[in-house]
Amino acid sequence: MPDRRAQLASLQRHLRALVALLRLDADCPWTRHFESCLSRADLLAKSALDQEALNALSGSVMHVFGGMGSFNDYAPWRNGQVIRGMEALDAASGAVYDAALELRRIDV
Repeated sequence: MPDRRAQLASLQRHLRALVALLRLDADCPWTRHFESCLSRADLLAKSALDQEALNALSGSVMHVFGGMGSFNDYAPWRNGQVIRGMEALDAASGAVYDAALELRRIDV
């Protein structure tokens, strides 16, 4: 059986890193979404965990990835250049997605 607390802690850690990066772009439309997900994760970490709540959090995190107009289309550019400090955005967002997926995964 997976250690859901450890998986949630991993998602929290990755969300914190992603939010810190997104805050470098004051105009980023996605910061608020990931801050909200982080707040939900922090609240969940203080409670008894149930799979339904973890699935809901996972779904909330993951639903902004993919499709036209999604977070995957976000480009951290200012004045024709990548915003300083945002070089790690792809790795950070991938880590968030993977950590959210792990919360949802049920091992049989």
